[in-house]
Amino acid sequence: MPDVGRLLREKNIIFVTLALALVFYLISPRFLSLDNMSAISRQIVPIGLIALGQFFVVVSGNIDLSLGMGSVLWAIVLGVFFGLTGGVALGIVAVIAFSLMAGFFNGVMVSKLKLPAFIVTLSMLFVAQGLSGLIIPRGQQIFLMGGFFKFVGAEKFMGFYWSFLFLVALYLAAYIVYNHTRWGAYVIAIGNSEENARLAGIKVDRVKIGIFMFSALCSGFAGIILSSRMGFVQPGLDGNGLLLDGIAAIIIGGVLILGGRGTIGGAFWGLLFIGVINNALNLLNVEDVWHQVFKGTVILAALGANWVLWQSRQIEAQ
Repeated sequence: MPDVGRLLREKNIIFVTLALALVFYLISPRFLSLDNMSAISRQIVPIGLIALGQFFVVVSGNIDLSLGMGSVLWAIVLGVFFGLTGGVALGIVAVIAFSLMAGFFNGVMVSKLKLPAFIVTLSMLFVAQGLSGLIIPRGQQIFLMGGFFKFVGAEKFMGFYWSFLFLVALYLAAYIVYNHTRWGAYVIAIGNSEENARLAGIKVDRVKIGIFMFSALCSGFAGIILSSRMGFVQPGLDGNGLLLDGIAAIIIGGVLILGGRGTIGGAFWGLLFIGVINNALNLLNVEDVWHQVFKGTVILAALGANWVLWQSRQIEAQ
């Protein structure tokens, strides 16, 4: 017989998400319509990409605050290259190259110079925000038109947006890397004890640089998809909202904020939870200010619940 109590503790986010979906359906039957489910899958893609990059950073015992505004900057970079060349190839290459460079810089600052990740990435957040306003003056927009942007932002395959299928594929690849490769084991080991990881022969600095480069690349992908979905780019977009939703998703999904523990599946369910909440609050015409109050309360509750669950597992392991 399975331990029902343990199942509920370890898979609580699944049951909570499904229960919330049922509640919202009872309030508004339109919530579970195919069109609305499709809309949720489209809305969560940029958040999901940022959450995936943040997942590896947090499991390693760090945090990256630059991902949200970084995605806005990369969207603007793509828009500028599109405006100058009329094509997207150079813009995509530029986004990938610049995002990897930014991640490399963050990783070197944190691993080699031993600076706190919080301070380094907070500084990069301000840099990204400032550059966004310098590249495109406030109040101006660059419109993105053409087959690529339509394909990424609006095209579907068997009822699913291509952008959502890309997100799922990336999560599956991340699951394999995290659970079935040495690199994934190294990330967990560093999050549990960086010193022990060094003593075990793990090249900690190299792994940490790779983690920050991957998280920045996810931010670059988020910028490409965000700009394609909107059809234009401009400074002043709410990148910090994406960042906070991404952090909320992985915390609600069971990632230990201190590092060393978390699952890709949990992070994905946390993302679905955030998507359900955001969509339902919009569907029910709840004022924006209450969105933040509600999500903040949920994050605090999730932090408390995950801490209690972690402590209970520690006691069971003794």
